[in-house]
Amino acid sequence: MLKVVGACNLGLAGCLLLRYFCIAKTTQDRLCGSVRSTVTTMMRNTANFCRLPSLLCRSVPAVSLRTQVSSELAHKFVHPGSSQLSSLQLCAGRNRINRYAVGAGALFSAYLLWKQRAMWLPIASASTIPPPSSRFNFIADAVEKTAPAVVYIEILGRHPFTQQQIAVSNGSGFVVRPDGLILTNAHVVADGRLVTVKLHDGRQFTGKVEAVDRRSDLATVRIPAKGLPTLPLTRTDQLRPGEWVVAMGSPLALNNTITAGVVSSVHRSSKELGIHNEMDYIQTDAAINFGNSGGPLINLDGNVIGINTMKVTAGISFAIPADYALDFLELASKKSQEETSADRWYLGITMLTLTPSLILELQQRDPMFPHVSNGVLIWRVMLGSPANLAGLQPGDIIVKIGNTEVKSSQDVYKALEVWKPLDIEVIHRGTRKKLKVQP
Repeated sequence: MLKVVGACNLGLAGCLLLRYFCIAKTTQDRLCGSVRSTVTTMMRNTANFCRLPSLLCRSVPAVSLRTQVSSELAHKFVHPGSSQLSSLQLCAGRNRINRYAVGAGALFSAYLLWKQRAMWLPIASASTIPPPSSRFNFIADAVEKTAPAVVYIEILGRHPFTQQQIAVSNGSGFVVRPDGLILTNAHVVADGRLVTVKLHDGRQFTGKVEAVDRRSDLATVRIPAKGLPTLPLTRTDQLRPGEWVVAMGSPLALNNTITAGVVSSVHRSSKELGIHNEMDYIQTDAAINFGNSGGPLINLDGNVIGINTMKVTAGISFAIPADYALDFLELASKKSQEETSADRWYLGITMLTLTPSLILELQQRDPMFPHVSNGVLIWRVMLGSPANLAGLQPGDIIVKIGNTEVKSSQDVYKALEVWKPLDIEVIHRGTRKKLKVQP
């Protein structure tokens, strides 16, 4: 009986170990209750099989066991006919029944394990594994979601000689309200002329400039259309350096062009850039080229976090945070066209204040860059604008207006408030020259 008890204990110990393993492995599995129930049943069945030998040995007579005992084993130890044969036969029968019982219990337990294996082990299927394209095309997903709301803006003007209406410049924008309100940069449409707006679906409309804020470089354009797709603007208080962003627009009149990059700085102060306003800018390495101005800078959720405004050099571009755009739209809705029309004297240039650090970087990139201590760099001139008609060119550096030395773009804006022809002194390809400009 000691062997029987030992075998039973061994079987029970194995079931306990199996039960612990199954419960530990399936703690996070919703089927752990079923596993625990199955293993408990196995333990009960094994215990019943382990009690079987003692029950059989009590009820089965020795005569019936004689047929189960090997005659060779009996005669090897005891002479035939000896009275010890009955005891030997009984012990041998018990041993064999012990083996049968434990073996049957083990087989039964193994059968239950095999039967339940599909419930315990998850089966991996090729159909459940997403393809690489669905895991890594996050930029394409964001673009597909937002592209229908991005528009191409063409600024119309009169040819200086033929007086025919022509496209003098272009830029980008995006729909912010389904009734045809479009947000863009002020330097794209600051003159208040009519513009042509081309939608993503190919439709074209003549748009009217409604509101312009030169300080934040934001403007709105209205087109006669309804039910347009829009882009939501989100505040940037949760934006972090290193986040993926996508710049959308129409650089060089190429519609629906995108570039991707990361946020380099969330709050690049305007003082660091030498810009006259008291604003912060989003710096990104996503390329913002000519024509991208006014387009949206979106995150991977498809929300607008900034408005593309300028590129200084390769890998250094800036966008106006959406926070300023939200405030501008709120104020613009309260103002009439008459209140904003007086704020439209312009030169038709995009400029950047030259700070010492920016001058050093530009000189390192271009050995021919002039040696100046301050000034305002012109990096874009609108065709047909007052600056263009006066002869200003991209790359010129404004160093003086009248008798006032120009140290920042703020000085240029102050000069525009005079509303009279401006005597502007610039450095053009290393040579100083004076030009008269009528804003």
